Amino acid sequence: MTFWKLWASTGDVVHLFQFRISRFDFRIPRGNVVINQQRRVSIDLPAVRTFVRRLRAAMRLGQRNFNVCFVADEEMERLNARHRGKARSTDVLSFPWQAESGVESRRSKVEGRVSNFEFRVSNHEFRGFLGDIVISAETARANARQEGHSTASEIRWLILHGLLHLLGYDHATDQGEMTALELLLRERLGISSNQKSETRNQKRKTS
Repeated sequence: MTFWKLWASTGDVVHLFQFRISRFDFRIPRGNVVINQQRRVSIDLPAVRTFVRRLRAAMRLGQRNFNVCFVADEEMERLNARHRGKARSTDVLSFPWQAESGVESRRSKVEGRVSNFEFRVSNHEFRGFLGDIVISAETARANARQEGHSTASEIRWLILHGLLHLLGYDHATDQGEMTALELLLRERLGISSNQKSETRNQKRKTS
């Protein structure tokens, strides 16, 4: 069984690489990890990884990293219900890394399902790690079709949106700072759309 299949069998995609399997001397990947765990929407992973590098440079993240995972609507609905109490799919969810509580809860859940393996996490190994961005590829495609732009553009916007949440921004509680910064960064990165589309896009993300 591959590492990913083992982890997927625990029933959660969040914090995908935030531990090491000591029996196999598993090493946590350095840098940003982008993976695709669905088959219904074609994802250009090399292009996504290139954009992530550009985004990191624009945001001046330095040694800080984050993961991006693409999932199907069903998985996103499960995560949205579990973590936000909303039993429906959504386009993007952000899961900030919490060094202490995240480790302990993840260890208990994993060990309860796969008792033959010993999981150890060192907070030092995750120094500078921001967390995970999970994107529903199907919802991203549906959004893009509704707004009249490409799925690739939608995905770039969702990664940017998710990263701002990982950095502590929250459009639901601030005074417009996150939205203003997001639109500014779209312009800086050359991924902005027409104003009408952007206005609809920002309103959608408040729901």
